Amino acid sequence: MKTTTDPLVSLFLELIKIDALSGREKPVADYIIRFLTDLGFEPFTDDSAAITGSDTGNVVCKINGGGDFVVLCHMDTARTTKEVKPVFHDDRITSDGTTILGADDRAGISAVLFALRKAVAEKKAIRPFTLVFTTCEESTLLGSKSLQLDPAIKSGFVFDTWLPTGGFVNESCGAVALAIDVFGKASHSGVAPEKGINAIQIAVEALAKFSFGRINADTTANIGLIKGGEATNVVPDHVGLEGEVRSKNREMVEQEAQAVRKHFEEAAAKYGGKAQVDIRWDFEPYHISPQEAEYQRVEGVMKRLGLDAKPCLSWGGSDANSLNANGIRAINIGTGAQNPHANEEFILYSDLHNSSHIALELITFW
Repeated sequence: MKTTTDPLVSLFLELIKIDALSGREKPVADYIIRFLTDLGFEPFTDDSAAITGSDTGNVVCKINGGGDFVVLCHMDTARTTKEVKPVFHDDRITSDGTTILGADDRAGISAVLFALRKAVAEKKAIRPFTLVFTTCEESTLLGSKSLQLDPAIKSGFVFDTWLPTGGFVNESCGAVALAIDVFGKASHSGVAPEKGINAIQIAVEALAKFSFGRINADTTANIGLIKGGEATNVVPDHVGLEGEVRSKNREMVEQEAQAVRKHFEEAAAKYGGKAQVDIRWDFEPYHISPQEAEYQRVEGVMKRLGLDAKPCLSWGGSDANSLNANGIRAINIGTGAQNPHANEEFILYSDLHNSSHIALELITFW
């Protein structure tokens, strides 16, 4: 395959070379705005930067009035692509192994933009729809959480999952973040330990009741950060812990999170300290059933293209979670950006092209 003459690959290469970490997406936003403007559309950035802290808002473009569905990708990468050096193999593109490739989610952006350009060039009948490119997906999902779409938008198709083309996420877990602060009382650990209240001791006792790892087939829990103490001869008066609970069962997430709060508060009360447990949804679970229109539409597109349609459960969050939480029934479509966030990230030429074919089928009339 002559990658240098393939216009879709060329577009992908242009995009991966733009460095845009979470909160610093403006260079990609500027590229997309120029691209869409050159096609005759009127993209704009929304006001989400005031909430996200990014240097740009989400890029929004209403095609033929905006329609009743949104096609969405995110502009940020989890790690820098500033020094990316793409390597072309017989069936795939990789980096040289010193950086990520940036296929997550520049493959999605490339596929969608290329499909729209093709539709315009070939004068295909384009469906009314809204096109969105979000900020801060890799860090907080805050771009999509802050996205305000027209009430007419009922469905969403997100191009952002590592699944090979044909695969799509119709079900995702949800996750709550746990921010725990344990307060004790400082004292000299040798001279007067009885005058202190050891925050670490409180935390240890509560953690002994924490359900680490896989709780059941649907639920996992983890404490990933612990910080506390000042010196070996000081009874520690504060410990901070951060963790999560995730499950495809919303009630299970809430049940486990409340159990964590109970255990820390009980341990703190036992020793005369105090525990503060902040529970916040990072992203909420969703499930799109085979009977729903969005599922059937995606499945129909896959079959039309001769792809093996494979619905999947995702244990990670994406902008599709944000859309579903806001009442927009959204499915995350596989782009084939495999090994995301790692230096071993790659994408097959066939997946890049199939992603664009899928996008073209979604945005045009058959």
